Amino acid sequence: MSGARGLHAVGLCAGYGRVQVVTGFSVTVEPGEIVAMVGRNGAGKSTALSAVCGLRYGRAGGTVHVDGKDVTSVSANAVVLAGVGLVPEGRRIFRDMTVVENLRLGAFTRRRSGRREIPGDIDRVYQLFPALSRYSAKRAGELSGGQQQMVAIGQALMSRPTYLLLDEPASGVAPVLVDEIYDTVAALVAAEGLGLLVVDQSIERALDRSDRYYVMDNGSIVLQGESAAASISRINPILMGTGTLGDQTSSSLNSRTTHSDATS
Repeated sequence: MSGARGLHAVGLCAGYGRVQVVTGFSVTVEPGEIVAMVGRNGAGKSTALSAVCGLRYGRAGGTVHVDGKDVTSVSANAVVLAGVGLVPEGRRIFRDMTVVENLRLGAFTRRRSGRREIPGDIDRVYQLFPALSRYSAKRAGELSGGQQQMVAIGQALMSRPTYLLLDEPASGVAPVLVDEIYDTVAALVAAEGLGLLVVDQSIERALDRSDRYYVMDNGSIVLQGESAAASISRINPILMGTGTLGDQTSSSLNSRTTHSDATS
């Protein structure tokens, strides 16, 4: 994997105590692409994203490389420094702190080396999400759900990630703001080469907004392919629990190319 561009997670395992939630999880995100991940509730999507970012619990396994650098065994802080940002599900911001205070916290890993650049990066977030500039001094908990999601994304962008992982950014957000959020991150992908992995419960939106997709079930990737409307017919049976791919591991799937849209 040395020298290879991209975010590469291979064979990740993670769980909570003795409960194994993620087994053999493998995904790749290249710079300048949007990759969607869908799956049923409880499939392990959030745990998998946390594992990629160094937040693993219970028995662990597998590898994570960021642009050729092995970050498998480093701290979550070091993964951020390597260029990976995570926006967890549920808008986990500091609600009693102001918008600008939340953004400054996002630059925590740069508090020494990049201190002088932080004000400019805050302005950049305000340019991306103009609504936040009007509420800079307002407590984040007083904002709408969509605006809080913008704060969460802005906070992650303050670390200047090369790869951004978004976990359910549309959850509890008004449809018009969902479109604005997707438009903004898509512009970053196109203009700056950001690599984006986004989890979304809406299959239609996930396919419409992404270049490639993964389907997760029972803790591993069971289907992958190029994003197209026709892929829904392959994905729906898995999400409804009527498909046969849900019991297969990622490794067995990869060895059977007939199950990949990329080869259809």
